[in-house]
Formats: sequence, C-alpha cells, structure tokens
Amino acid sequence: MLKVDNGNEDLYQYLYDKYYRLVYTTSYRILKNKEDCEEIAQDAFRIGFKNMNRIKDTDHFRNYILKITYNMAITKAKENKNRHNLFPTPINDEISSDKDIIGEAFEDIYITQILEELSIIDKELILLHSQGYKLREIAKILGISLPYAKVKLHRTRKILWDKMEGAVINEAREEQSV
Repeated sequence: MLKVDNGNEDLYQYLYDKYYRLVYTTSYRILKNKEDCEEIAQDAFRIGFKNMNRIKDTDHFRNYILKITYNMAITKAKENKNRHNLFPTPINDEISSDKDIIGEAFEDIYITQILEELSIIDKELILLHSQGYKLREIAKILGISLPYAKVKLHRTRKILWDKMEGAVINEAREEQSV
C-alpha cells in the first residue's frame, strides 16, 4: 500500500506530473476534445488520489489511473455520441514548418477516418499498442483477457492494413487515369 497522508503533497505532485500527459492523451484518443480531456484528467486524478490507500506502489497507480481514465472517456464518448469532429484539436500546437501543414493535415484526417471506422475497443487497443504498452498492460487497462487482446490486435492490424493498402491502390489508379 502506498503510504499517503493529507500532508504528502510532493507525492501527489510527482504522480500528477508523471502521468498527466499519459492520462490526457489516453482520453484524447477516444474523445478528440481538449476540454473534455482536461476535465477527465482532473476527475481521474481526483478519484485516483482519493483511493490511493488501496494501491500497492506507484507502478500500480499508473494502471489504476489509466483504467479510471479509459472508463471515464468511454462514458463521456457515449454521452457525446452525436458529436463528431472531423478536425480534432491537436495536442501539440507547434507546427514544424508551413511546408508540412497540408500533408500532415490530410494524413491526420485519413488516419482519423480509418480509426473512426473501428470499434472503440479496437481503436483503444491499437492506440495503446502504438504508444508502447505491452499486451499484458493493454489487456489489464481494457479489462480483457490476454489471449483476447492478442487476437483483437492481430485482427485490427489486418483491418488497418487492408484499408491502407486499398487506399494506396485507389490512389495509384487515380494517378494512372490522369
């Protein structure tokens, strides 16, 4: 158990600083809305800190806060189901050069459209995997079994590959007809 008392502000600040970006990006991948993500991050940390006496160590806090974040984001996504935003607010507003803006915008839109066609669990699985999570961690965060996570990841990769391959073929056909 983490020994936390009300006066241990340093531990709270350390955990907040260490995991805020991870919590924010996890919720952003689901919601694509800056304001909702900030709200979820604050609420997730409030709940996480309130229940810290149940957590063994700071490594377990990471999984715990991500599980809270994921559940809150899914709930919020269900509430906002009718809202779709084609151009999500980027997490990092810095743009490297004007030359890349158009290409990156179209690439982001295309990838976003492909991801939107996936189920929520498939989308989260592929995004968590792309962020470097191990399958065991992903299964724990999503609340699914490890074998199921492996199968879902394989199938989701196949779906993405087929969609991207189809887009490349269509693009080549369009270039040939011009």
